[in-house]
Amino acid sequence: MQFIFARKITLGLLCSTWAIAQAKAAADPTKIVGPESCGNCHKQEFTAWQQTHHYKTFEDLHRRPSAKVIADKMGVQRIKSEGACVQCHYTSQGTGAELKPIAGISCELCHGASKDWVRLHNVKAMQAKAKEAGWIAPDDVYALATNCFQCHTIPNEKLVNTSGHAAGSPIELVSWSQGEVRHHFMSGAKNVPNTPDRLRMLYVVGRVVDLEYSLRGVAKSTEKAVYAVNMAKRVVAAKEKVKAIFAVLPKDELKEIIATADGVALKLNNEAAITAAANKISEGAKKISSTYKGSDLAAVDPQIPPPSEYKGPVFHP
Repeated sequence: MQFIFARKITLGLLCSTWAIAQAKAAADPTKIVGPESCGNCHKQEFTAWQQTHHYKTFEDLHRRPSAKVIADKMGVQRIKSEGACVQCHYTSQGTGAELKPIAGISCELCHGASKDWVRLHNVKAMQAKAKEAGWIAPDDVYALATNCFQCHTIPNEKLVNTSGHAAGSPIELVSWSQGEVRHHFMSGAKNVPNTPDRLRMLYVVGRVVDLEYSLRGVAKSTEKAVYAVNMAKRVVAAKEKVKAIFAVLPKDELKEIIATADGVALKLNNEAAITAAANKISEGAKKISSTYKGSDLAAVDPQIPPPSEYKGPVFHP
C-alpha cells in the first residue's frame, strides 16, 4: 500500500476547484428552475422526494446544533447563504448578489439545471437534444454517481480540518439510492424496485466512482491532518472493493482502473499525478457505464447490498 505524506504545506482554498467546476456543470444556478417545475409533471417523484432527508435539509440543517458548531468554527453566520454549506446542502438559484437557496438537495442537483431541457426531456424524439442541453438522464449512471460522490466525499480540506465536519459519508450507490431516495414511477403509480441489471450497473460504477473521487480528495490534501488521512484510507478501501469486483468480473476496464490506482503515490504535493489517475479512472467508469449491459455484470450479484441494507424507508403512495 502506498500511503506516503511528504510534508506540511499551507491550507488550500475553502472549496476545491475541481468540485466547484463539476457541481456548476451539473447545476448552474443561473439555469435552475426549481423542483416545483419538475413536480408539475413528475408528481409521484416529487412527492417521494418530499419524504427524504434531501428535501428536509432546507428546513432543518441550519437549526441543527452540530451544524451551528461547524458554522461557528468556519466563521459562517448564515448557514443557508454563506460558505461551503450552500454548495452541497442546498439548491441555489440566480446569480451574484441575487443567488439564493430555494430548496434542499433537489431534482436539478442530480439531473442537471433544467432551464434548457425541461421542455424537451419528456418527448422521446427530443431526448437526445435534452442530453446535449445538460439533462442527466437516469440511464447515465456515471454522471448521476458523480453528482452523489462530489458532495459525499466532502471536497473541502479546510472544512474538515478546522470544524470537525466529517471527511465524507460511507456512501454505496445501491444502498443509498434504493431506499428513501428511490423515485421509480415511470412504469406506473408504484415506486417499483429497480431491475437486477440496473442494480448491477449502479453497484459497479458506484464503486469505481468512489475510488475516483477519493483520489480527487487526496489530490487536494495539503497537510497531514484528518482530511488527508481519511481520504487516503478511503482510497485504500475503495480500491479493495473494486478488486473484489474484478475477482469475479475480470474486465479489461477494471484491470486498468486497479493498475492506475495502484500506480499512484498517495502523498502531499502530488496533485498532478493523483488527478491524472482519477481522470483515467473516470474514463474507465464512463466506458463501463456506456458500453456494458447490466446482464454483463451478473457475477457481482453476491456483492450487491440486499434491501435490508437500503438507507431509509422506500416511499409508497
